[in-house]
Amino acid sequence: MLPEGTGESLGRARVVGGWVLAVAGTAALTAALIPFRSGSSPTYEAILFLGFAVACALVGGRWPAIAASLLGTLLLNYFFAPPLHTFSIARGQNVLTLVVFVVTSVAVASVVDSAARRRQQATLARAEANTLGMLNSTVLGGEYDVPQLLELVRRTFGADRAELVLGTEVGPADTAAQATKIGARDPQGSVLVLRGRSLDPSGRRILGAFASHVGVLRERDELARQTEAARELEAGNRTRTALLAAVSHDLRTPLAGIKVAAETLRTTGQQLSGGERAELLEAIETSTDRLTAIVTDLLDMSRLQTGAVHPELRCIGLGEVALNVLAGLPGREKVRVDADLPDVLADVGLLERVVENVLANAIRYSDRVRISGVQHGARVQFRVTDHGPGVPDDLKLRMFEPFQRLSESPKGEGAGLGLAVARGLTEAQGGSIDVEDTPGGGLTMVIDLPAGGG
Repeated sequence: MLPEGTGESLGRARVVGGWVLAVAGTAALTAALIPFRSGSSPTYEAILFLGFAVACALVGGRWPAIAASLLGTLLLNYFFAPPLHTFSIARGQNVLTLVVFVVTSVAVASVVDSAARRRQQATLARAEANTLGMLNSTVLGGEYDVPQLLELVRRTFGADRAELVLGTEVGPADTAAQATKIGARDPQGSVLVLRGRSLDPSGRRILGAFASHVGVLRERDELARQTEAARELEAGNRTRTALLAAVSHDLRTPLAGIKVAAETLRTTGQQLSGGERAELLEAIETSTDRLTAIVTDLLDMSRLQTGAVHPELRCIGLGEVALNVLAGLPGREKVRVDADLPDVLADVGLLERVVENVLANAIRYSDRVRISGVQHGARVQFRVTDHGPGVPDDLKLRMFEPFQRLSESPKGEGAGLGLAVARGLTEAQGGSIDVEDTPGGGLTMVIDLPAGGG
């Protein structure tokens, strides 16, 4: 917290204390010296009163010290300079003593007061420099956001609260407190208002520095928001470009197959044997399934990018999900499912899509696939292990990017969205998906999800 007072004032408490000391202390000193007075000249007493005036200057500043000097002069004259108990002075030497006392005490009090004020100014300047240094280090170090900085303002000044209001909403009550614009570049014209603490000029300078840093933080937040928006726009543009490529190639291929098979059946259906017609119908069915899978992945990716995925989490068994997916998956005879798979907290529909995409990818490249799972505390690791050709380390991260197909072999079908959709849907359920090498060759997908069953 900043200290009270400014360079022009020693503080209300110190000034009041100085006046009390000047009046009451001078009277007490007089009462203490009366029993010991001696001689016809109050030189010894004047020295003591001079020291007391200096003490008043140290405590309350110039004016209490001058008051102590004048009051001490009157008391010296009345109680210690013959004739006693009158304000007359019998000897010229005593007049000189009192004049020298007044001049000396006022001069010394002024010097002491000036030194005390300079010391107070140095203390405040040091506190101000420390506060500004702390402010610069915390803000430039990225440790604070705007709410945290407002709380730091409140603590620094010992105020009731610090808040931002629009300049048009600053009223008399705000002006009575402290209100400082946060910066000319603020488009909203916001004002930093400090309530519950009255500030001196030094405090107002520091509050202005805080206001400037609040403006810097808001500008930084706005730049971060614009950067994130530009990043999202760039990602959207990349997705749209890749989507166009997928539409122009991956969607056109199954559509062309369906069209050719259908035209063949329509034009030469009567001339074809039963086996040939069955083969064409199977081609239509296969192309339709492939087209459906691509469109489904495209729709899922669109939902993920627009934030339209809202999971309904509940406790479900991994074994049940795996069996439901395998029931309609080509190549399911390659898959072995471990018994007693643990329960997870997930959305049934979304998790089935994740498992389907991961299994389809594993079956495509391997003749042996294993599904296993183990619980570690509050998390479950669900593994899909294959023994296919595997993926080089430098390509593992790219596997989860949209429209990435790391194989150009005939098995590399689809739009390259399966694993990207799987990762997005997994993260939407509070999980994660990663990839590891299978011992002996192959790839293992590790799906981490919250454990079910409390």
